[in-house]
Amino acid sequence: MSGRARRGAGSSVPTGLALSGLARAVALGASLAASPWPALAAEGDCFGYGELGAGPGPTLGTVKAGAARVPFLRGASERKGCPGPDPACRETAFVVPGNTVILAGAPGEASPGFVCATYVGQKGTVRSGWLPEGAVARAPDAPGQRSRDWTGIWRAPEATLVIRQAKAAGALSVKGDATFGALDPDRVRRGAVNLGSVDGTMAPSGPSLAFTMGDRGTLPYAGGEAADCRLRLTLLPPFLLAQDNNACGGMNVSFTNVYRRTKP
Repeated sequence: MSGRARRGAGSSVPTGLALSGLARAVALGASLAASPWPALAAEGDCFGYGELGAGPGPTLGTVKAGAARVPFLRGASERKGCPGPDPACRETAFVVPGNTVILAGAPGEASPGFVCATYVGQKGTVRSGWLPEGAVARAPDAPGQRSRDWTGIWRAPEATLVIRQAKAAGALSVKGDATFGALDPDRVRRGAVNLGSVDGTMAPSGPSLAFTMGDRGTLPYAGGEAADCRLRLTLLPPFLLAQDNNACGGMNVSFTNVYRRTKP
């Protein structure tokens, strides 16, 4: 199935081994939750950076120098009393000093002293979990984004977004393709890879850009019908965060992911 399929689809969220620094491995203990990647699925749990367009939005942080490894901590639903100082709360996955992490928009509200952080490896694999707040330095607010900060080819596992300057002043053209199953040799052999695409033109508002793919062109995010493909982007250099409504392609196809720019 390809194109603007109207049937809903679940998110395809990458799992696997996340790389820390240049070569260190981060063990992956659990996969991320599906769209919209709630920052706090339940009180004391951390599964992602939160829903884009809601609240203050995610920010960046850097793991401070100190301990050689800073392990992620289990959430409340995994073990009573977590996150906390009890060694039993520690997971095998860890980050190291200098790693950049994406912090949930309202970190620590449910677990004071801890931040809900997402680490993105160089190959696009992701890992979210609690970190001690004292182990992470929050990055200063980024300067205002320019069009050239957006433009380029952005890639994530099984998804690509191409952003170019549009003809209309201040507007950007966003085109993308995504798959589900393209990394599975068996699905490829059986011709069971599902496809999806997005295509829209809209002016960004600060670090955010959002639109709906209507039958006759691009619409504001709140426009169109419930089954129309909707895409919301947040620019958080060096990352581009994307979130769709699971209506932008075939079964299980989703653009929801963290992207890195491969070409300006």
